Amino acid sequence: MDRQSWALTLEDGGKITGTRFGSGRRVVILLHGRNFDQASWHDVAEELAQAGCTAITVDFRGYGLSSPLPQGASHAQDVVWAIDALRADGAEEVALLGGSMGGAAALRAAALLGGRVDRLAALSPAIGAEEVARQLPPVPTLLLASRDEPYVDLTKFQEMCPHQLTVHLYPGDAHNQELLRGPYGSDVRERLRDFLAEGLSQRTM
Repeated sequence: MDRQSWALTLEDGGKITGTRFGSGRRVVILLHGRNFDQASWHDVAEELAQAGCTAITVDFRGYGLSSPLPQGASHAQDVVWAIDALRADGAEEVALLGGSMGGAAALRAAALLGGRVDRLAALSPAIGAEEVARQLPPVPTLLLASRDEPYVDLTKFQEMCPHQLTVHLYPGDAHNQELLRGPYGSDVRERLRDFLAEGLSQRTM
């Protein structure tokens, strides 16, 4: 498996770091939750790379080797800058996958990016439905969560979004990447892999 360190200097002079897996023409940026770091996505990133994607797991600013997050800055804006930099570097398609805080950042970034993101997936996005549901661009979107978790109401989110989303709720109250470790973990991984790699050819970047 092709795996190497990755880093990006942001437009405000900060830095985010991570790990790059694979060399597929669709780049997937994986965004961690508050109590995790980029390493929590490595297994999923390897599966995405095997399915034909380039997967980049990112440490948000304030985590790992990334620089501190300045007051007034946002993780979502960092994601926007990362996607614009990847496209400028030749990425043909870019998708986002985030969990909890990372899912919130992915949704907010997608709202800012409009058509500059091609696919969007999130586990248990920790965000109020009314905040960005009406602002999401009409791109393929997959949202996964547990029915009884206390941090997210995807049913409400789905009702408020102006275009169709794919939403799947699992029994129980597992939050974010706990879903990957529980009894439905294999189904979660399969849905994410199939959705994020859908339509990819074998052509590499």
